Amino acid sequence: MLKRIDASQVRIGMFVEVIEGLWQDPLLSKRRFPLRREIDAARIRKCGTATVVINTTRGFDTNGLPGRDIEIDVKAARETIQKSVEVLEEVFGRLQVGDGITVDQVAPVISSVSKSLDQNPSVFMSVTRLKSKDEVTFLHSISVSALMILFSRHLALDEHTVQMLGTAGLLHDVGKIDIPLEVLNKEGRLDEDEMNLIRRHPEKGHVILSRQEDMPEIVLDVCLNHHERIDGKGYPHGLSGSQVSLHARIATICDVYDAITSVRPYKAPWSASDALKWMLGVEGHFDRRLLKKFALCLSIASVA
Repeated sequence: MLKRIDASQVRIGMFVEVIEGLWQDPLLSKRRFPLRREIDAARIRKCGTATVVINTTRGFDTNGLPGRDIEIDVKAARETIQKSVEVLEEVFGRLQVGDGITVDQVAPVISSVSKSLDQNPSVFMSVTRLKSKDEVTFLHSISVSALMILFSRHLALDEHTVQMLGTAGLLHDVGKIDIPLEVLNKEGRLDEDEMNLIRRHPEKGHVILSRQEDMPEIVLDVCLNHHERIDGKGYPHGLSGSQVSLHARIATICDVYDAITSVRPYKAPWSASDALKWMLGVEGHFDRRLLKKFALCLSIASVA
């Protein structure tokens, strides 16, 4: 439902259809966008001459509550995730037998995930939290992709980079395609051979993706370096500080957050608050400045 409100009533979580009146801000004058950042909401509120048309079926109403039926969003999220899993199964299957893939083959997944995040990020992320033994890798990849899209938009990165980071999230664990499920889903501590097998997946994935035609550098970077740490204690190459790109730092945060907050066949999930508290308390693993922005992003999107 479309609703016209005063600029002073604008709040994050609303979906803006159009801003009417004297409005000269080129970043916010575009039609139809979800309002995710408090800084943007404040800029609109300061423009006293403007009125804003919001869509309460795609975002919050003036009472701070979503106007959309939650069951509609849950059903849509499940359909999006199921179709995305089917695409990833095909893509990973092609890679497993040595066939080639292109970024265009996963582009529909990125488009669908982006649309679901616009409608209700909290619902979409909640649905991806439940992972069966057979779908751990695929649903984890979709979750990481969604978190990277959500976070990179919060950071105001350009839309092309957002799409590439979403693609990188989908493909970051492609190196696990030949790791047996009994290792990936093992309860308890991995032995040395199993750990070495796991630790080789970034390099293996990088080799696989490097063979593909026109694979973007961002995707290759994230695949190879999403287990690197700021303090140099990560793998595969022990990069540290500025050697770890912004894209890889984003991926590391999203990857770990999803892994520890998701329901898995072999473990109970951590709450979002416990996960973020632990991540902020770990010395040297993450870019702390970026991690604090990630926590704020989740809070604004009501994902945490």
